[in-house]
Amino acid sequence: MRFYSLFILLVGILGIYTLDSSRGKLESIDEVNEITLESLIQELGGKLPQHAMDDFDPKKAELGEQLVLTGQAKKGLFKSKLISPYFTCTDCHNLVNEFSDPRKNDPADRLETAINKNIPFLPGSTLWGVYNRMSWYNGDYVKKYGDLVKKARYSLPEAIQVCAEYCAAGRPLKNWELEAIMHYFKSKELRLKDIALDNNSKLKLANVAELSERERKKMKTVIESSFVRSYPAKFLPTMPREDRKYGEGADAENGREIFNRSCMHCHENGRVTNLHLNRTSLTGQMFVKHLEDYTDESLYQIVRHGTYTMAGRNQYMPLYTKEKMSDEQLESLVAYIKKLAEK
Repeated sequence: MRFYSLFILLVGILGIYTLDSSRGKLESIDEVNEITLESLIQELGGKLPQHAMDDFDPKKAELGEQLVLTGQAKKGLFKSKLISPYFTCTDCHNLVNEFSDPRKNDPADRLETAINKNIPFLPGSTLWGVYNRMSWYNGDYVKKYGDLVKKARYSLPEAIQVCAEYCAAGRPLKNWELEAIMHYFKSKELRLKDIALDNNSKLKLANVAELSERERKKMKTVIESSFVRSYPAKFLPTMPREDRKYGEGADAENGREIFNRSCMHCHENGRVTNLHLNRTSLTGQMFVKHLEDYTDESLYQIVRHGTYTMAGRNQYMPLYTKEKMSDEQLESLVAYIKKLAEK
């Protein structure tokens, strides 16, 4: 009996050892692809974001998913109060990678990927990989939110709170709600399968301990630069009249895609806003009439400045930064609107 107990203990110890060292012995690329980038960055001596989590609770993640998708979650027999009566996260943010390569941050590639994946073309950065990022509300967002972004710049939980209360014109999240959303984002953290890295390099990373110091430094740089860890944000002024091409020479087909994937995402049948848009000449004529203006009715103005909440109008339009829509794409939108007006 004693021998059997010792045997079981030995098997257990060997099992633990095997689990701890199995990563270096992985041969299946499918298994290697599931290694998290966070664990690799940590093993390679890289810096992790402040919110890095050691634990994960799938039940909390399920609640977090409900909050992100619908703005409320069913907890027990009751549903939580809506975070915002006006917006949900997916009104402004996609949940999937928006680029052909996760290292890219180019609006032309972003539109092409939106077309290929049949996803919206939105003003906010994607929530894909948000758990693995180092900062938020970067660049010119301080112009809009001031001191609010100082505590949110390097804190994902604070960034979520700012988004809930101010961007979504809602309320502060309760502790359990914020925790649930963090667990949901943790459940979607990036893995080796999500980055553009050849299989041989991935297999090497399956056992970091066996890499030389030189290889470790090289792979650390490769992993940390394999996805966007911080999206820049440049606010552009309203294009002066003398610089506007009014769609001349622009790609109206791209403009049609932008209209359908951006404007109509919120405005079709008043889904998010009280301003109803459709694909008739009346919509086109409404915009064409104000193209030369510097008002909220002008595409040149509203794309770059959006609108603000005010008494009686809590819904507002977020602006498109330089990185989210280029001036060339704005001209394409104008070219399509002019065609729409002529229908």
